Amino acid sequence: MRHNSTQPDLLGALAEFRHQLRSFLQFSEQAAQGHGLQPRQHQLMLQIAGLPAERAATISFLAERLGLRQNSAVELADRSVAEGLVRRAEDTTDRRRVVLSLTVKGARVLDALSASHVRELDEYGPRLIRALKQIKTVRASSTRKAASAAKSKRLR
Repeated sequence: MRHNSTQPDLLGALAEFRHQLRSFLQFSEQAAQGHGLQPRQHQLMLQIAGLPAERAATISFLAERLGLRQNSAVELADRSVAEGLVRRAEDTTDRRRVVLSLTVKGARVLDALSASHVRELDEYGPRLIRALKQIKTVRASSTRKAASAAKSKRLR
């Protein structure tokens, strides 16, 4: 049964985008698990490695980037340290803070995962872009129709 919406094209475009996004995320989760990681560990390592040079990989910053509570980020870091993927060190500018960095093992695993993700994005990237363009097209069409209807109403 189809939803009775005033914007079925927009809902269809959003549904397709969500499907394509979720398909890529499923690949990413399976790839991480295939390398013996939990998906969040992969995300943690990617955030640490991908930080701009002027940012420190603190627990609070990483929690924000990963959408986690502070205590969940601490547990994730603990697990990753225990598995030899990440190391902790005191922040050189603020000894109250802890900064995380990748170990050689963590960097090696992340490099392998990143290579497979780039290959997969060759396939998923165009699909995601098409889905986003469809959303933009539908929204633009909807805006034009609304403007035309408003103009026609004023002219009456």
